[in-house]
Amino acid sequence: MRNSKHVTVNSRYTEKETKTVEQDRDTVVQETTEKKERVALGILGAFLFSLAGAAVWVLLDIVGFLAALSGLVGVFCAIQGYRIFSGKLTKKGVIISVVIAFLVLVGAWYCCMARDIMLASREWYAAGEIAVPITYATAFINAWRALGDKPMLLAYGGSLLLGLGFAVLGSFAFIKKSLGQANAQKEAEKAAGAQAIPQELTPEAKAAIEAYEAKARRASEEYGEEAEEAVNIPEAVDEAAHEAATEAAAEAGEIHEAAAANSEQIKREWQDLLKDQDPVEKE
Repeated sequence: MRNSKHVTVNSRYTEKETKTVEQDRDTVVQETTEKKERVALGILGAFLFSLAGAAVWVLLDIVGFLAALSGLVGVFCAIQGYRIFSGKLTKKGVIISVVIAFLVLVGAWYCCMARDIMLASREWYAAGEIAVPITYATAFINAWRALGDKPMLLAYGGSLLLGLGFAVLGSFAFIKKSLGQANAQKEAEKAAGAQAIPQELTPEAKAAIEAYEAKARRASEEYGEEAEEAVNIPEAVDEAAHEAATEAAAEAGEIHEAAAANSEQIKREWQDLLKDQDPVEKE
């Protein structure tokens, strides 16, 4: 006849299966609430949108101005482009967007320098200093060579630093705000992940519950069969056997009740959480 040691073994199995269900639920919650950041697409979006800032830089250069507006427009558009293309905005995304925006502004500065060389070549051609005027394509390819001339380096290098300085001043507040929004979004996702509950049990969770329910049921039936058989022994014939059978029957009842309670506890936990908390909707 079995003894109470078997009850302990069965309880250990139930605890193990319960942990399996809880781990499965945590995995599903994480998958439900997390939204993957598509960095490569975000970089593409930041680049495409930041071209608006480059356009503003070129237009202002044509009329002879250096303003913070180009930096503000470039950074704002780059961050929005990253957000749209990547699907979410993180602190990393903000930094990437800002870097791309300023690199694009440097590119706009280089385009403006090439344009100046092209226009200057027309004057050189009119003065008979060169045989043919320089095309924009030629000027663009060779503009960097002009920086080898110290006066050109000082003039255009200074304008680049000044323009980027204005751009930083113009976009600083927006960059700070965007970083704050990214941090707030991250904290909101953490809070949502702690509360999010999937709409139903996953197959793994259902299988874990069914498995330990079956084992608990078999254990209860085995105890019950032995107890029923032993209880049929008349007390007058074998008082000790009758007493042992009565204890076995009590153990069988306890095991059956514990198994039912454990299985129902997990089911109620999921049902209560589904009822009391709003799940995070997948986007």
